[in-house]
Amino acid sequence: MTPEVAAGWSALVAAAATVVGMIALLLFFSRGQPWGTINDAASVVLMLALVPVALAVAVIEAAEQPFPSVWALAVAALGIVAMLVAAWYQALLVVGRVTYEQTKGRVLGAGAFVGLWYVLAGAVGFRPLGHLVATLAIAAGVGFIAVGYGFAVGYGFAVGGERHPLSAIGGLLAFVGSTAFLGILGVRLLGGELTIPSWNR
Repeated sequence: MTPEVAAGWSALVAAAATVVGMIALLLFFSRGQPWGTINDAASVVLMLALVPVALAVAVIEAAEQPFPSVWALAVAALGIVAMLVAAWYQALLVVGRVTYEQTKGRVLGAGAFVGLWYVLAGAVGFRPLGHLVATLAIAAGVGFIAVGYGFAVGYGFAVGGERHPLSAIGGLLAFVGSTAFLGILGVRLLGGELTIPSWNR
């Protein structure tokens, strides 16, 4: 399996997990469990599937940056650590080792750093990734950060006010931006339109 195929499928899996998670979240609000647990499980899949995507984006962008080994890898490392932290705590929640109240701060904080990865990766990705994909990444990142900011100031999910406008708007922006970003990126990687530079393989 080539790096493009691996990263492409990871991006599509992440996009699918985003859609499943959103549907499950909406059903949880209206019907309760087990949809909350399904949403948490989808979040674990999403965060783990994002790791190969972050690596691929870093390698692609590294070829276009003046200091690739510093900038691209630093951005990827930031995102990957946040993704793994979020996946870990969401997994503990799925298996019942912790409660939502115990993990919400860590998960939303990690989500904000995932958003920062989206923004930084998009900001330097206009040339290597294309304007549309880069713009979608930035939009997704702003959405993730908005939800995390809601936590930081005591609004939104942090106090159980999942329907607070800040959480709703940020969540919608993150959903639309990340799903489109991941879907387009995955298709372009699998279709050969976007390639990982051979010298970085």
